[in-house]
Amino acid sequence: VFGILPFAVYRFVSGQLIVGLVDTVIVLCISGAVLYAWRTGDTRRVGMFLAVLIMLGTTVVASMLGVVGLFWMYSTLLATFFLVNHRLAGIFALVAMLLLVIHGKAFQTTPQVISFVVTALLVSLFAFIFAARTDAMRLQLETLATRDPLTGVDNRRAMEKELQIAVEISKRLHATCGLVMLDLDHFKRINDGHGHDAGDQVLISFASLIQKSIRKVDRLFRFGGEEFVLLLPGTDAAGLREVNSKLLSKIAAELRGPAGPVTSSMGAAVLEPDEDWRSWLARADAALYRAKNSGRNRAIVDGDPDGAIDEP
Repeated sequence: VFGILPFAVYRFVSGQLIVGLVDTVIVLCISGAVLYAWRTGDTRRVGMFLAVLIMLGTTVVASMLGVVGLFWMYSTLLATFFLVNHRLAGIFALVAMLLLVIHGKAFQTTPQVISFVVTALLVSLFAFIFAARTDAMRLQLETLATRDPLTGVDNRRAMEKELQIAVEISKRLHATCGLVMLDLDHFKRINDGHGHDAGDQVLISFASLIQKSIRKVDRLFRFGGEEFVLLLPGTDAAGLREVNSKLLSKIAAELRGPAGPVTSSMGAAVLEPDEDWRSWLARADAALYRAKNSGRNRAIVDGDPDGAIDEP
């Protein structure tokens, strides 16, 4: 805005009314779009709008002013790669260059056309590489921030986000959703008696076993230490009991540690209407402690009487 506005004023003063009008429209649209993004937080659609706006505006100005207007194209090319996906920005850049070359009014000689195309392509290429590497690094950082490095499942940070989403979906669609907290029984004995490497291997095997035993829509998270959380969309209390029974049997039969079979205790809860995710998780956690205090290697669903315990 601060870069274009003085030129808009200059265009009007010097009698270039149409170009001045184009510059003014660009300034007003940018200001309005930024204000909209600031108030709503919607940067994706605003970025798309601004990318199209400045690319078309710069193309029109360059066509009307000739070589003088072409200088704006380089900053526009760079800005577009910051506003939208690098692949889409690359397409915008190629389309703008193609339109300028076909129209031809921005150039006086063939060498000018060649020089502009080559330099604009180089600027776009460098911007494309930079934006692609930035996107790759961002995805890598997001993965590191949300993935447990030992087991490969999502971590507590990702769990909190997914539980919030599950609560919102349940409210909007009136859908049931189940939550299970899993804790490996006597895990400290493995670490103390056989070392942390042995304990880590048990955790890896446990996470792999659970992931192979659940649906694609279910999500497993490492809550911390030897505790895991399993999110089960579309699952009611009866479904939780069935899942618990299946997992208890599978873990007891297949999970092995240095000293033999390893078992797990589970606490489960169905999301209640108008309940937040913290309360939901706390009920599942309380059910887990009931299961552990009842002898371990068993599961309890919140709301069931103390005697209603699933055992393998």
